[in-house]
Amino acid sequence: MKIYTDNTRREFLRKLIAGTSMMGMAPVLGTMQSCDREASALKIPQRAFGKTGATVGIYSLGAQATVEQVGMKEQAVEIVNRCIDLGINYIDTSAWYGMDGNSSEGDHLRGTSERHVGEVMKTRRKEVFLATKTHDRSYDGAMRHLESSLKNLQTDQIDLWQIHNIKPGGDEDIDFIFSDEGCLKALIKAQEEKVVRFLGITGHADPDPMKELVDRYPFDTVLMALNAADKHYNSYIEKLLPTAVEKEMGIIGMKIPARDRIFSHGGIITMKEAMSYTMSLPISTIIVGIDKIAELEENIRIAQEFEPLTADEMLAIEEKVKPHHEHLLFYKGLSDWPAEWSGNNV
Repeated sequence: MKIYTDNTRREFLRKLIAGTSMMGMAPVLGTMQSCDREASALKIPQRAFGKTGATVGIYSLGAQATVEQVGMKEQAVEIVNRCIDLGINYIDTSAWYGMDGNSSEGDHLRGTSERHVGEVMKTRRKEVFLATKTHDRSYDGAMRHLESSLKNLQTDQIDLWQIHNIKPGGDEDIDFIFSDEGCLKALIKAQEEKVVRFLGITGHADPDPMKELVDRYPFDTVLMALNAADKHYNSYIEKLLPTAVEKEMGIIGMKIPARDRIFSHGGIITMKEAMSYTMSLPISTIIVGIDKIAELEENIRIAQEFEPLTADEMLAIEEKVKPHHEHLLFYKGLSDWPAEWSGNNV
């Protein structure tokens, strides 16, 4: 682990914040039902999504939590519709996502999230930038996922198709991904045929193999785990974020509240601190799973009112989580991954 003095870390953060300010932010009015219009100004600041030419709100929907739950179609559809009503224009899902309330074990659960999102996409597809993923590393398997994803999402084109959950070190055969039998060939073919528009990768366990991938191929986007505990072990902010910024990739942050663990131990930090920390980095957007509409509305208010933190404010938040970082960085293997979250969850 890299050891920083306060001064060197402060300077590092200042450079990142300067990069964030260069991205610019323009608040835009989201599409809203008439009953919401007087409330406000429900605006989500927008940032450029790398070199894709798209702009996305700094706060977006990660279609897990309620949206991926079997038997909760009505609630899931309500959440997705409400997201769009309140101005969210980026939705992230996966061919993997599906839970029965206790676990994600079993192929019969796969695609539940996509199917729920698809119920909304059949009438509102043009209102969002739609992202999904394949967790299969083979050409044939990825192509099967693409076929099912298009069907589940009720669309004929996906905006962003990603290789899901790049794994640590020797657990990932990167050469195979690049081979004639590997999934990257499927991604490129789908892009050439205009079935998908952009290509990306995702991961939360280890930044090193992800950096190797983005160094070897010009992916359009990267989805990585970014929260206030990150610096305390195998840091994405140190090891991968600067490269993604240099390559002008669309950058998506996840694990913002670390599956709500960031609020345990007496409430380490608030959701406002958690979101503001990551949104102060040079990222395009953050994705968060939603259980209830009230959570969604609270998070959107935080995004609406967001002002970049100073380096000292970010340092203070990093220090707050330091005593609990092993608990918070479970997705990097520092503590047990709860059984109910098994699988390649984002």
